[in-house]
Amino acid sequence: MAKGKKKPPMGVKNGLLLALSIFMIVSSVLLAGYTSLMNWTPLADVVERTDQQGTVISTSNAVIDEDIKTPEAAKGQTVNFLVAGIDYNTTDKTAGVSRGKLTDVIMLVQIDLKEGSVRALQFPRDTWIGTNRSSTGKINAIYGSYGISGLAEVIYDQFSLTVDHYVTIDMDGFIQIVDAIGGVPLTIDESFTLEGVSFSPGTHTLSGVEAEKFVRERHSRSGGDIGRIHAQRQFLAALFSKMKGLSTSELTSLASVVMNNVTTDLSVGTALSLVQEILKMDTDNMSFYTAPGTTATANNGQSVWRVLKDDLADILNDYFRPYTEKIPMDQLAVDGIVGGSTGYDVGSATVTDILDGNTGGSEDTSSKAA
Repeated sequence: MAKGKKKPPMGVKNGLLLALSIFMIVSSVLLAGYTSLMNWTPLADVVERTDQQGTVISTSNAVIDEDIKTPEAAKGQTVNFLVAGIDYNTTDKTAGVSRGKLTDVIMLVQIDLKEGSVRALQFPRDTWIGTNRSSTGKINAIYGSYGISGLAEVIYDQFSLTVDHYVTIDMDGFIQIVDAIGGVPLTIDESFTLEGVSFSPGTHTLSGVEAEKFVRERHSRSGGDIGRIHAQRQFLAALFSKMKGLSTSELTSLASVVMNNVTTDLSVGTALSLVQEILKMDTDNMSFYTAPGTTATANNGQSVWRVLKDDLADILNDYFRPYTEKIPMDQLAVDGIVGGSTGYDVGSATVTDILDGNTGGSEDTSSKAA
């Protein structure tokens, strides 16, 4: 693979750090854009079509439907990415557990080019979207049946959020990236064990396998899936801190690992334009939000996350529709269910907040029934 001989401009290292710690897409953009621009072809997410016996009969690259992309009036002002972390038919060598194509990490990441900020909306994996969409009624089962483009359509249909591009990374790739930087130091508050890997309170340097367990565990955490979301925020901040100590050459060496494990529909031209914008941004202008809701039991017996439409509508209108028409709650097609138990103040947090130890939000023991 040919590499350019020009020295990267000042600031590239910090851009790499920031992007990799927020979401894997921008890391692939920055790393690939500066180390192998001329020869880089992004890996596309592959859609497989099977017959009734499950045999693959054709494959094609995933494409986001033009009808669900940002309207012309807002193009050049915002760009929306659907980012998904996938248990992609992987077998964990430590635990020996085979997993299917479930998405444990789902985020809509918006780059506000006009304001110079990044906003990430996290969707809990158990978010209820209805059994007409998936067999379980949960959002994390969509990818396995319909691919990343199908997941993008659900995000658009249910939440009226446009999607311009996608990024996916599977758990094997996640493990390889963490190992490639020598692990990530992290302060852990709770004791738990997942698939044979145990954690105890204190500061530990997590290997790739340990990091994968840390960001996936929910059953032993306070708040369940919401506790996991805060843990994911915490891990991204710890990753940022670790990356600060790496040299530019060490960061550059990660390019092949990232490029071989991240799929995206970004073009080289779009990647380069985003590089320039990301390098200007400050951690105070990079924020995490979560689709608000309550724990609940669906009519099919599934334990789910019931989205609170009124609260969600406020977040979407206030933060994710800066230059487009606001959409009232009653126009959201969220498939609601009756009832709910514990509500959680999921809260928002900037990257600066998280680095200071505040991931945002806390448990709210009040019930928020429909």
